[in-house]
Amino acid sequence: MTRRIALALAAMLAVGACSSQTVSTLAPLITPAAPAQAGPTQAPTPIETPTPVVSAVASAGASLDTTGILIVGRDYQLQSGSRDEAVSTAFGRALQVAEDVSPTDFGYPWIDPSTGALVVSAATAHGRALLESTSFGVPIRIRDVAHSCAELRKIQDDATFLNGQGVPDAVLIYGTGPDFRDNRAWITIARFSRPLLDELARRFPPDAVIVVVDPTRYPLQGTTTP
Repeated sequence: MTRRIALALAAMLAVGACSSQTVSTLAPLITPAAPAQAGPTQAPTPIETPTPVVSAVASAGASLDTTGILIVGRDYQLQSGSRDEAVSTAFGRALQVAEDVSPTDFGYPWIDPSTGALVVSAATAHGRALLESTSFGVPIRIRDVAHSCAELRKIQDDATFLNGQGVPDAVLIYGTGPDFRDNRAWITIARFSRPLLDELARRFPPDAVIVVVDPTRYPLQGTTTP
């Protein structure tokens, strides 16, 4: 379920990303930058954190829970795209590099809707060096992030098994995926649950998780609303 959601989202945002498996195949996906474009001159941009609001389950609201987990409503804008085909294509390439080529060095890319720029994420110094020495064919901004794609993908996968492990209220979980904007793993639940939230914070780094509260998709087939 996790991979289907992530791949579907990437397909909407990206156009024709190439397949790659190892660092040695980086060249077909991204090309060395020209000397004049060796790397951005801007200082690393911190992860943008939405301003908290009062309601944790308002349709488009967001609030930072006491656990450190960000909680948002079902209409909160987690992702963004671009009408610029070059930017969309570059995003697809950046996403595939991050997920398949060097997932421990990179975080998730993101398209900043305020500028239309492609933002790429370095989770390690080696990842930043790779990003500074390559070109995606469009202007980029590099940000340093605390969590790699590999870590965030594991959180998404692990969250889907919590119900089978007897975690309180884990039956409320019905979707996971990548939050490109804040470089987190999103977990969608049917209603707010303090026991579940506390358990998520115990198992995963709180700043690596965003919880989407959305009761509209329950009941699922074969279930009743918890």
